[in-house]
Amino acid sequence: MKKTALITGASSGIGLEFAEIFAKTGNNVILVARSGDKLNEIKKHLTETYGNFNCCFIKDLSKPNAAKELFDEVTSNGFKVDYLINNAGFGDNRKYLDADFEIHEKMVKLNVIALMELCYCFGKAMCERKSGKILNVASVAAFSAGPYMSVYYATKAFVLSISEALSEEFSEHGVSVTCLCPGPTETNFGAVSDFGKSNAFKYLG
Repeated sequence: MKKTALITGASSGIGLEFAEIFAKTGNNVILVARSGDKLNEIKKHLTETYGNFNCCFIKDLSKPNAAKELFDEVTSNGFKVDYLINNAGFGDNRKYLDADFEIHEKMVKLNVIALMELCYCFGKAMCERKSGKILNVASVAAFSAGPYMSVYYATKAFVLSISEALSEEFSEHGVSVTCLCPGPTETNFGAVSDFGKSNAFKYLG
């Protein structure tokens, strides 16, 4: 029986690569992102290329209760998620006081709150059936403070910290939690966040 991977931020970049990898290795894929047109194109490509079952959920996870809504919609449609890939996130490259506070707040809601809630909802279901794997995507930014991207670095430090803690707790139930901390990567994230101008990209790229 094929297993199912749910991937947030699946419309481009690292999330899209994960979708390709999971489909290529014989898994069904649930694609989650805000971009409906892109997701439907990816769904069509994966299905035609690999012959597996794929579906899309159009969801802005920075919105209040969006993560819980996603869990409810996935489960009500009868899907059992074996692999949860928490990849959705964004950054902003400028001084803390130069950005509207709403940008910082939205970043925390997406990078932290949504990830927490998805780990809670899907993680609880996994622990109850004693099987499943969760991968949270953080960054090398998780290992230091980041002037000019202060909130982004802080959110990724949180992702790493909670991943390490949940790895210990969930392991008692046969569920693994891991954390990916990639360095600077050429994706749409970099263009949106203007990450290419940051010190991290200059010195770590």
